[in-house]
Amino acid sequence: MKRRAFLLAAGASACGGAAPDRPFSASALAVARFAAPVEAAAERFYWRELEYLTALARESIAPKGPTLAPSLRALLFDSRGFVREVSDADLRFSLLPSVLRDRRGSCVGLGSLYLALAEALGIAAHGVLRPGHFYVRLEGGGAHTNVELLRRGEVMPDDWYRVRFPAPRGTEHQYGRPLTLNETLGVIEYNVGNQRRGERRIEAARSAYARAVLHFPEFSEAHASLGATLHLLGRSAEARLSYQSAQRLNPHLPNLARNMSLLETERVSE
Repeated sequence: MKRRAFLLAAGASACGGAAPDRPFSASALAVARFAAPVEAAAERFYWRELEYLTALARESIAPKGPTLAPSLRALLFDSRGFVREVSDADLRFSLLPSVLRDRRGSCVGLGSLYLALAEALGIAAHGVLRPGHFYVRLEGGGAHTNVELLRRGEVMPDDWYRVRFPAPRGTEHQYGRPLTLNETLGVIEYNVGNQRRGERRIEAARSAYARAVLHFPEFSEAHASLGATLHLLGRSAEARLSYQSAQRLNPHLPNLARNMSLLETERVSE
């Protein structure tokens, strides 16, 4: 999940025919629908491909035990040929329907695939957020296994993430914890907002960031980015509230203090 610079950006860099027991898969599809139209044929492919991958996983993976992460890695990266995308921030690499279609994804996109498969297999799994990064944690036997999506599903220890993706002082408690389903959706929506902001589609970006903070109220970067889009849209009072929410959650966000100062200067000169 890349942090993307933008004028005033305070943020740094998450159903038709769905089974009722697949809330994450259904919600990931709904997020994709918000981002862009999803044709009926694409939706059918989405569910068929998930079912196909789930069937392959059931054949080759014991649902519990230490072999789970290596088995998923072999299935997705070796057998099915999924690859990472680290240089192109296009949404198709973050939204699950297109990740399934193209077999290529960002940390958020590949993480969504792992979470959808875990859900279908009845495996406890959660997304985990670090500053500028997202990965998956598999739970079982009173322990957890971190799956690094940008290293082909390699298992990595907690300390590796703390060192590689350090949190600003005073905010460590906000990162490295299992996310709820809604919070993971908030991370995906945040990526949608980043893409729309990069396209200068400010109202679309604002809408995505608003959904992100609705899903994930403690996501400081999303609050800051929502404030930036509201600021650009001239909605100063709302922007101030969003900036204040971001500051309360993480006062060390890059550019946040500058943006708040600029907003107050503009308000005085009005």
